Amino acid sequence: MKAFIISNGQMSNNDFYLNLFKEQRPDYVICADGGANHLKKLGIIPNTIIGDLDSISIKDLEYYKNLEVEIIKYPTKKDETDTQLAIQYATTLPIKEIVLLGVIGDRIDHSLGNIYLMEDIVLKGLRVSIINENNIVYLINKEIEIYGLIGEVVSLLPYSDKVTGILSEGLEYPLYNKDMIKSNPYGISNVINKKRVKISIQSGLLLVILSKDLTV
Repeated sequence: MKAFIISNGQMSNNDFYLNLFKEQRPDYVICADGGANHLKKLGIIPNTIIGDLDSISIKDLEYYKNLEVEIIKYPTKKDETDTQLAIQYATTLPIKEIVLLGVIGDRIDHSLGNIYLMEDIVLKGLRVSIINENNIVYLINKEIEIYGLIGEVVSLLPYSDKVTGILSEGLEYPLYNKDMIKSNPYGISNVINKKRVKISIQSGLLLVILSKDLTV
């Protein structure tokens, strides 16, 4: 079972996200505060809205209250971000996967902070990804199998200080039992050359990022 968590970051392409919901059909939909504003535009009703409710519009909040959506309010002064609270709530549900939406935006502090939140999800034994219009970000501590388009860009980046025993199949530049450290992230901009890609590691945490090649 799968949960979508929607936060208040950038989600500008409504058609992209509508198609994503139709394709992946999440079992639970959780909004971190202002993420509910995004869902209102998409015409999707969440199971739960959680946070201090300082970002959701008053109109949208009343709309969801009238639909009897579960609303969990926290004090404004709190140690956790609304996205953290949504993740904590999601991990109490009978799910195997969490997909984070609206967590990447112009503010690099928020974007990095949300990427860091993936660690706790992985260590709880759940699959996790961040998806936006241009990227899919996975964090793994064992292995992952993904299906992409031939020619699509894939980057492998160490999340932990060191990742050991990296093996890859289906990439133009395969890795055979390689190690990688943060100060030498040589896994940027590999390319898919087979539809099925498999990546595994022996130890550490590895970011696997599928990206549209926007040429930086």
